[in-house]
Amino acid sequence: MDVADLAELRAIEELKYRYLRYLDLKQWDELAGVFTEDATASYAGGNLVFAGRHNILEFLRDALATQLTSHKCHHPEIELQTGGRATGVWALEDVVIDPDAGYTIRGAAYYSDRYRKEGGAWRIEHTGYRRVYEELEMRKPPEQGGATVTADWWRTDGRSSLGPPPSRGSA
Repeated sequence: MDVADLAELRAIEELKYRYLRYLDLKQWDELAGVFTEDATASYAGGNLVFAGRHNILEFLRDALATQLTSHKCHHPEIELQTGGRATGVWALEDVVIDPDAGYTIRGAAYYSDRYRKEGGAWRIEHTGYRRVYEELEMRKPPEQGGATVTADWWRTDGRSSLGPPPSRGSA
């Protein structure tokens, strides 16, 4: 493997990290730019399959409209192929909180991706994951001792409603 290959691998890693950030921050216009026009996606362990960038984005916009999400990928196994193509396997850990519907989902999965280089930039041609596990927890209302979301990128501009930590006095 030479320096040029390492640069390509790093570009693909950055592509996946942008995908996750745009997804969590609901930056749909930016997210569109990570996919090829003819991209495909398979979510929920293959229960939800989409063809075409437009259909993928429409699903994500609708599905994540009120949800707070955190997607973390690591341990990439990326293989460069000929003709400006590559494949990748990524470990995923995610949390999905829907305070309005009253649930939290936590899980782990492995993404299997395909990438294609277009116009000098890598794009996601296919992304999909299969769960190692997924757990659903129903959220109790705060007045019944349930969890309270105290910071939210959209509702609190990412600021905690807890305020500054209590003073411990001088040492």
